[in-house]
Amino acid sequence: MNARTLKITSTLGLFLIAAACGGNSSAGSGDVPKGAATSVPTNDPAVRAAIDSADHGFETAFKAGDAAMAASFYAQDAVSMPPNAEPESGRAAIEKGYGELFKTLGKVTDFTAQTKDFEAFGDHAIEIGSYSMTFTPAGAPEAIKDHGSFINYWRKQADGSWKIHRDAIVSANPLPNMTPMMKPTKK
Repeated sequence: MNARTLKITSTLGLFLIAAACGGNSSAGSGDVPKGAATSVPTNDPAVRAAIDSADHGFETAFKAGDAAMAASFYAQDAVSMPPNAEPESGRAAIEKGYGELFKTLGKVTDFTAQTKDFEAFGDHAIEIGSYSMTFTPAGAPEAIKDHGSFINYWRKQADGSWKIHRDAIVSANPLPNMTPMMKPTKK
């Protein structure tokens, strides 16, 4: 991959954090009154369903290249942390970042995200997952593939909806001119 392609891939990874589409998950258990803050995970299927629905909506926005719609899944005071870039604070900055990203990516031909772990704690929830995508920037000779992982920290809003409060995306692709880091082996 050339440097421009790798930069596109890296930036893309962060923005994909919000885009987890259902999948396998595990949820904590425990009975906590609805809306109560707690440090013990709750097993509230309604919370999971609401966030799964938001994840599917984000996926639709991402595939359509709709920055305003993609940013609508974030709280007004959200912070998004794209890979190899400065954090974006506030929904307006996040929308601007998505707009720039979608111009750079070109046509997104495939996008999948899968929730690997999910825990709800009353009025907040944590979602961890993986993503993969294929896109073709304008003028690129071939499609580019990216994959990685993400974490979303969701908060329940005053209107009862769930919005991303913080996110972080990690692309598994190395930066240009870098060799992927090897995991140490056990002796």
